[in-house]
Amino acid sequence: MGILRGEQARPRAGARGFFRWLPGALLVIYLLGNIVGGTGVAWIALHPRVRRISPDELKHVQVAAAADAVVLEDVALTTADGVMLRAWFMRPQGGNGNAVILLHGVADNRLGVYGYGRRLLREHYSVLLPDARAHGLSGGVASYGVKESEDIHQWVDGLEDHEPPHCVCGFGESMGAAQLLQSLRKEPRFCALIGESPFATFREVAYARFGQQFHTGPWVGSTVFRPAVDAGFAFLRLKYGLAMKDASPVEACATRGFRFC
Repeated sequence: MGILRGEQARPRAGARGFFRWLPGALLVIYLLGNIVGGTGVAWIALHPRVRRISPDELKHVQVAAAADAVVLEDVALTTADGVMLRAWFMRPQGGNGNAVILLHGVADNRLGVYGYGRRLLREHYSVLLPDARAHGLSGGVASYGVKESEDIHQWVDGLEDHEPPHCVCGFGESMGAAQLLQSLRKEPRFCALIGESPFATFREVAYARFGQQFHTGPWVGSTVFRPAVDAGFAFLRLKYGLAMKDASPVEACATRGFRFC
């Protein structure tokens, strides 16, 4: 009987030990999952799906420009950190002396705002259509305004050097709108800006993206997956030197006394 009691006691002791280390093991798995997941998602964010401009699309733009008597130029810009950016500069006959920079959304290219450009050309505005970093035919990695704000400043310099406009205006949608607003920290020459559906801060975007996966809204990203977001931000700072906390149109607008709404 003593032997039987000893054999029965050993499994019970093992079960107690299992439940003692289980919470610690789950915590380690949770933290490792957040680190791996956060760095993976951060890398993907900086390398969005690239949508190239096809030969047929280019031919369509060239034919439309010729039909509208618009001068179409391929232009390029080398940024301060050595990235090559590409754009179209379009100039109508009988221009009004003003220019508009049009900025597209994430995973898109300059064709995403080309329709707006044609409307503006008919109103005699010159139009600059850049591909953002890591989009279209431009190089680099996407930084959602951290680097692009300086790129926009350089594009305005290019307009001033190429054909000085009376007034420079800006229009951006989604990511392009956020980049445009962030350029206000460095670019004082805009006469008017329109930003359609910009994000408030990149951190809020990260929270929302995690929430989308679970159809819960951003709260799950700001609570359960907050360590993943922090890990992703740390990875981008260490790997690419990007302080993603600075990707904040809200703060950029505040520096110029504008209201973000």
